[in-house]
Amino acid sequence: MTFFKYLRDHLYSILIVLIGMTFVELVLFLDPRVHFHIGTLVYTWILAMIFLVANLAISYNHKKAWFKQLEDYQEDLSKELFGARNNEQKFIQTKINNISMEYRNELTELYQNQKDQREYTESWVHDIKVPLAALKLSQDDDLDPALIAEELDQIDYLVDQALYFARLNNFSNDYLIQEQDLNDIVKACIRTNKRLFISKRIGVSFDLTDKKILTDEKWLSFIINQILANSLKYTDQGGKISLFTTTTDNNIELHIKDNGIGIANQDISRIFNKGFTGNNGRKSGSKSTGMGLYLTKKMVDKLGHTITVTSHPGVGTETIITFLDLPYYK
Repeated sequence: MTFFKYLRDHLYSILIVLIGMTFVELVLFLDPRVHFHIGTLVYTWILAMIFLVANLAISYNHKKAWFKQLEDYQEDLSKELFGARNNEQKFIQTKINNISMEYRNELTELYQNQKDQREYTESWVHDIKVPLAALKLSQDDDLDPALIAEELDQIDYLVDQALYFARLNNFSNDYLIQEQDLNDIVKACIRTNKRLFISKRIGVSFDLTDKKILTDEKWLSFIINQILANSLKYTDQGGKISLFTTTTDNNIELHIKDNGIGIANQDISRIFNKGFTGNNGRKSGSKSTGMGLYLTKKMVDKLGHTITVTSHPGVGTETIITFLDLPYYK
């Protein structure tokens, strides 16, 4: 900010002072009771101009450091602006800092989303190679059709997971909250996983309420499929999975309970972390990506539900999805 630009910004103030000074001197000059020499009037007018310019110069010099700081600030937006001396500067400083904070937060979120997308893509490509390799081997060997079907299911599972991961950031454009029949959704999820139920001879029982719930059918189906997939993965042959509902304070709770190997106490608080597989994922040799429960938690939060997991090693795991009662939605 140069001094001439500063003067131009205060042009209206200068004109108002000049017009006011000229008006006062004109009144004094025309008043017959006041005898002013015209030279005196011109001298006082010039003197007023000198004081005006001096005042603007002092004001500019006082703000010069602030202008320099503003120019330097745009080169490094990672720091907060400081050094305001008066209320006007403090107001501008607060607004700039707020805007910069929002910018930094959005930039951080963008970088994190890009990082998550890159890491997930790399993991997904690595994971999908396993079933694809098995299918290639099936061209040369006479593999059991059931094993081929299992690998196809795994590919389908990974493709669905990638699709929902890609949609997660644009969730608001891809969901519709309305009353849904929980029985129908759960039965459809069981049919989706029926091949694993049969191959591992895992029994299933369900006792669900007839009351409607407020949710999105497609996203909730993905959530339940993820939980069922984990239960099936970590439940031994001949195990059992139970699905039932309870009601607490008009909130409907869906319980998905298995008698599998359970989750270690040190892992239970981290199961929703991105990429976390825990001891079970490392020891079982299963195709665990650590993304299923991460996506599940994200989707549950976006749908306005809650999810809790309790588990005891060697006893089993119970997952509870709570559908909150929303009277204003009805």
